[in-house]
Amino acid sequence: MDDRIAPASCAAPAGAQAVWVRETRFGRWFLGTEIWRRYVLAEALGDLARMAEGRAAVGGHILDLGCGQGIAAPLLDAAFAPRRITGIDIDPELIALGQRRTRDTGLSDKLVLQRGSAIDIPLADASVDLALCHQVLHHLVPQREALAELHRVLRPGGLLLMAESCRSFIETGLVRALFRHPRESQRTADGYLDLVRSAGLRVDDRDVATSSPWWSRRDLGLLGDRDRRRGAQTEEPTEVLCVAVKM
Repeated sequence: MDDRIAPASCAAPAGAQAVWVRETRFGRWFLGTEIWRRYVLAEALGDLARMAEGRAAVGGHILDLGCGQGIAAPLLDAAFAPRRITGIDIDPELIALGQRRTRDTGLSDKLVLQRGSAIDIPLADASVDLALCHQVLHHLVPQREALAELHRVLRPGGLLLMAESCRSFIETGLVRALFRHPRESQRTADGYLDLVRSAGLRVDDRDVATSSPWWSRRDLGLLGDRDRRRGAQTEEPTEVLCVAVKM
């Protein structure tokens, strides 16, 4: 299978751009590891949950866009106590893995993992109270279309929790060697925030955090965390998080 073409119904027509760039075999493996869950996903989601505190509906419907193997579902359940979690991912292999590994999570009554495209989310208008978009946009070519879909499925007052690795990290040699991303889609932190706002979602300054977490730095944190805390770094950030509201 051509890694630059989305499979089956999500594939681009001949001569057109693909919706996504399929991750390398290493990348697909890494997204199921404890390192990913604990140090990337859980830390970002913990920060986003604190930023959204008091504004996320309890007992609502959560969308995990680009859910992969569904690893975020238990974390989302613990943070927001939803009545329903829908995980959508374009990669059928990851969805199949997720469906197997989440059978024993205790979430079978509220969690559904299904295949779907970020530019054609299989959910009704205004049916989602909170959407998680964690490390998804930098894999997509049609980013504006994906955010338009997120805007469509969110109810008025609904929240988008976004976390993205910035161009300064994605374009490093190690990342380019081990993972695969569409180079034309990579953005700075401000670029991602502009993209979210252009979709009609409101992002206030208090709802933004930037950082250079240890896993994104060339020294992997060996030189310490001075001036690397969220909002305190002196170099271009490698990660941006935001809570956006559909008005």
